[in-house]
Amino acid sequence: MNLLASDFDNTLLFDNKMKERDVKAIKQFQENGHLFGLCTGRSLEGVMTPTLPYDIQYDFYILLSGALILNKDKDIILEKKIPMPIALDIVHFLDGIDASIVYHDQMYKVFKEKDDSHRGTYLHSFEELNTNFINALSFHFQDNELDLAKQATDTINKKYGDYIEAYQNNQHIDLVAKGCSKGNGIKIIQDYFQLKDSQVHVIGDSWNDLPMLDVVEKSYTFTYAHEDVQQHAQTIVETLADCIEDIENLCK
Repeated sequence: MNLLASDFDNTLLFDNKMKERDVKAIKQFQENGHLFGLCTGRSLEGVMTPTLPYDIQYDFYILLSGALILNKDKDIILEKKIPMPIALDIVHFLDGIDASIVYHDQMYKVFKEKDDSHRGTYLHSFEELNTNFINALSFHFQDNELDLAKQATDTINKKYGDYIEAYQNNQHIDLVAKGCSKGNGIKIIQDYFQLKDSQVHVIGDSWNDLPMLDVVEKSYTFTYAHEDVQQHAQTIVETLADCIEDIENLCK
């Protein structure tokens, strides 16, 4: 038995759609006795809604960059939260940058301009949530502001690193509780299923995937991933289906 943990955006989901060949490969992979699950910065609702049309049954969920880990039945294996005062301080520190918070699996947003085509509830201020803890915090730069997103990620980690972990996901920054990462999530899932290192595979496309690409022996990324990301992967493929095919061939 092998396990494949997959990133979600631009790995399995593209412009809110999944590739037919990828979906078919995932289902065949599971029918062959292997495990397939997600390792993503998204919330549970954020992955389940776009998955519904494709009827994929995930074997595990590493969500919110490792801050929430669920089994197949969506029972909690691990959950860590960010204190709300820390989140508000960071929001004020990056004043003017579009931001979103995940709280009780719901997304709340404070954006300069509303875009109702995206999920989530708009607020005037995050103080409206009136809570002591949240699950995750994200900042959203423009598509052409990768360098600004990187600078902000580095600054946040330097200033608030005693409390949170910040990961750059292309033009986005995902913040979770201290000690959480996709890499730690992979190790927890590996222990949960009692698998050897040689049985665990991961695939992702962006900088926030580096912790999981670095923690396993068998890591994959894509031809379209940034060169920095490719340097952390053992194998570079065109599609998720190609990754699954390679794993299956290794099992023969």
